[in-house]
Amino acid sequence: MIEVIGTVLILYLIYKLVFDIIVPVSKTTSQFKSQVNEIRRSQEEQVRRQQAGFSSQPAPPKTKPKEKGAGTTTTTDGEYIDYEEIK
Repeated sequence: MIEVIGTVLILYLIYKLVFDIIVPVSKTTSQFKSQVNEIRRSQEEQVRRQQAGFSSQPAPPKTKPKEKGAGTTTTTDGEYIDYEEIK
């Protein structure tokens, strides 16, 4: 009689372990993976759209640097300012 109760108790604990812990964790893991893959796909799509947008737009004209002696600073690109020493 004790062997039957022990076997039933062990089977019940295995059932609870599988359906209360293992199954929910596997479902959550698969949902997480699918969400990560969806985010990755959307980011790649956004990068492709940005690259397609940049390649179709004409390049902005670069400004020519000023000649020496004309000033103390020259502008080569939009943000970088090249400082020249005055002798």
